[in-house]
Amino acid sequence: DQKINGTDALGKDPETGLPIYVLTGRYGPYVQLGDENEGDKPKRMAIPPTMSPENISLEDALNLLSLPKTLGEHPDTGKVIKVGLGRFGPYVVHDGDFRSIPKSENLFTVDFKKALELLSQPKKVRGRSTPLKELGAHPDTGDEIGVYTGKYGPYVKCGKVNVSLPDDLEPEKVSVEKALELLAPKLTASKKKSTKKAAATKKKTAKKKTT
Repeated sequence: DQKINGTDALGKDPETGLPIYVLTGRYGPYVQLGDENEGDKPKRMAIPPTMSPENISLEDALNLLSLPKTLGEHPDTGKVIKVGLGRFGPYVVHDGDFRSIPKSENLFTVDFKKALELLSQPKKVRGRSTPLKELGAHPDTGDEIGVYTGKYGPYVKCGKVNVSLPDDLEPEKVSVEKALELLAPKLTASKKKSTKKAAATKKKTAKKKTT
């Protein structure tokens, strides 16, 4: 792994006296407490995309290395509430129940009160995002049509079929007619694929019966 900008230690941890490094590795930039010795793996914490590795201060690094951090005990269960940083971003957790911290919130300023507020909100099912615009059911399939936003931009969705919106079409201006037009080629292809698969299964079953 390489040091960011080829620098030496960012500073020292006031509690342990160990050096703190800003490094970049296979999975991106991270901060590390202490040197890597044989058989002794130092504590590491990934640097979130909202922070620039080149501008990480000692205070930032110490905040990252303090995660996951206990905020207090839940008033109803007596079990601890923690704030942390994971694969899917910053979160609060209580008794195995996770809630993502919104991008508008600073991970390091989320306090006990805010954590309770986040934990009281209904859990979002991963992969089921809320549509920007609902367009009703498809006249042929009955599946709901909606306009969504994803990693690669806005798109229309009908059942399991997704189609990206053209660059010149704003999500809020997508009509039912336009959505049906965009979805038509993929829905037709999907229908043909399903029919072909069903026919192949039927043929295979019939063949088994004759043997």
